[in-house]
Amino acid sequence: MSIGVAILSGGESRRFQKPDYKRRDKALEIVNGKRMIEWVIDSAYKVSNKVTIIVRDEKQVKLYSDIFSKNYSKIGVIADLKGFGHSPLVGLATSAKAIEDDFILILPCDAPYVKEDVLKLLINKVNSYDVISPLWPDGKVEPLFSIYRREHVLLCYEVLLSLKRWRPDDLIRASRKSYFISVENMREIDKELNSFFNINYPEDISIKKRVKINNGIKEDKIIHPNRVSIEIIEGVVKTILSKDLNPNLIDELKNSHFWKSIMALSLCENFGKKYLELAGRSFEDEANYYMRKELKMLALHALLDALSCWKELNHSENVNRLSKKALSLRKQVSIDFKGKYLKFHI
Repeated sequence: MSIGVAILSGGESRRFQKPDYKRRDKALEIVNGKRMIEWVIDSAYKVSNKVTIIVRDEKQVKLYSDIFSKNYSKIGVIADLKGFGHSPLVGLATSAKAIEDDFILILPCDAPYVKEDVLKLLINKVNSYDVISPLWPDGKVEPLFSIYRREHVLLCYEVLLSLKRWRPDDLIRASRKSYFISVENMREIDKELNSFFNINYPEDISIKKRVKINNGIKEDKIIHPNRVSIEIIEGVVKTILSKDLNPNLIDELKNSHFWKSIMALSLCENFGKKYLELAGRSFEDEANYYMRKELKMLALHALLDALSCWKELNHSENVNRLSKKALSLRKQVSIDFKGKYLKFHI
């Protein structure tokens, strides 16, 4: 099985910018004598001879090609797929379209301390899984520091983006089988877990103590969130993209909360809001599945999806109930975001 590496560098780096200053490309900032992204490139080439940088547009393609072509003659620089906007999921889709290897190791451009041995540990788990991802003790996962089976990304990305879903962890939620490596098991090769430290602000470049870790999950986990055949998933994708919607497909998705919800969301416009209610209940079932597996970040995102459905249905009882659950989960996984559907309680 072959593995290519994609380094995502198409973001706007909003947190890195300063008011009234010219916009800075974070990946090109100097860290310990080299551009930030060069540290990531060098680590990537230690585990694969096929490395590609994914950027926003053709202007950035030219800039990066001019900068890196001399020292990295074989490196690819590819602009995001057109027609979908810019998001991490678009970057993943672009990677799968551009890289023809069986698996793609996705890395962020702003993790200059990433260690070769950490990447090798992820690669050593490649088997029949759709996704291999690090797992933190508090239940967070690292969708932008993961390995994806290329065919899985190609199957899922277009239907997800067509429904305006931008989160990269949707690819985990859409998987049939995924492997999570506890970061605790990486301490022998990266004692301070600095591989996962992202430089988000200019002052982060000089930070010495990088990663804080709490007690919690220590064992690896294998999950099967969608226990349906690949043929059934292919059927769901085909019917949604072709708009030849078939409500009968719902009956084949009882063991697949995520795909059942996606199918229901697609049906509600033409077949009534009962399918929006079905999607809300199925997303909540999905959240409960991830809570049992201690994958709290995935549970939180499934809850937010359920909350979105109930908000659109003006079902205040369920909105209030799930808002409280989501706020509690957000605190447990230390995710800092302004929840679109949590504004009533913040």
